[in-house]
Amino acid sequence: LTPTKFSLQNSFPNPFNPVTTIRYDLPENSYVNVTVYDMLGRKVRTLVNTTQDAGYKSVLWNATNNYGKPVSAGVYLYQIRAGEFVQTRKMVLLK
Repeated sequence: LTPTKFSLQNSFPNPFNPVTTIRYDLPENSYVNVTVYDMLGRKVRTLVNTTQDAGYKSVLWNATNNYGKPVSAGVYLYQIRAGEFVQTRKMVLLK
């Protein structure tokens, strides 16, 4: 089965500690970028940055930044860019 449209699902669990899963759907092969930002718009972590085949996908985020350091509790944004599709959602890290 292949999805019929691009979509970014709510992370689960949300709120989370220490790991959350971000699911997204790709109806066609696409270059995919999934990035986590803080509430000031600063890039915290790049989770996916590659070409992927169509299908139902997921990626885990363990509340660390690009340097492997734990991030503080708070609200974070995660964004997918796949082809022309861009969508952003919120998630909450509790400690």
